[in-house]
Amino acid sequence: MSDTERKAGVTVESKTPGIDRFNIVMSFLRTDRFHRCAAESQVKKLGIHRSQHMMLMHLAHCSEPPTQAELAKVFEISPAAVTVTLQKLEKAGLVARAAVDGNNRAKYISITPEGMNIVRQSWEIYKALDEAMLAGLSEEDLRKFAEVLSRMQENLRSFSPEVATLD
Repeated sequence: MSDTERKAGVTVESKTPGIDRFNIVMSFLRTDRFHRCAAESQVKKLGIHRSQHMMLMHLAHCSEPPTQAELAKVFEISPAAVTVTLQKLEKAGLVARAAVDGNNRAKYISITPEGMNIVRQSWEIYKALDEAMLAGLSEEDLRKFAEVLSRMQENLRSFSPEVATLD
């Protein structure tokens, strides 16, 4: 049992003696947090915040400009939160809004050339970050890790109906 488990008064029975499953999961979650923190600190240098970056990345891959309502559904956030993010992006010249024919309240959102430039720069940041994170790992390590991640995702889908619908 780990110190954290002892402090929390938790008893976790491991199916594999000698393997500290709790600390493995905590290490996995910490790695995700480190990656997110490193990414956010680098993307911030482009003058945008995480939610703005995510919105730009999504818009860059849309074949047709979505509406604000569609963006709210995709990001599972309120229309008001989408409006705040879009106002900042529009003010910076990174997105443009256009009225939907026959509906003056609805707006199509498209990424501008300046927004695409930010997306290209952020791809370079993520490429460098991912290379740094995976440095020293062999192709075999990465193949096995990908298999383990896939199995973990399937296990979580089986465990939780809410996860089953996620991509």
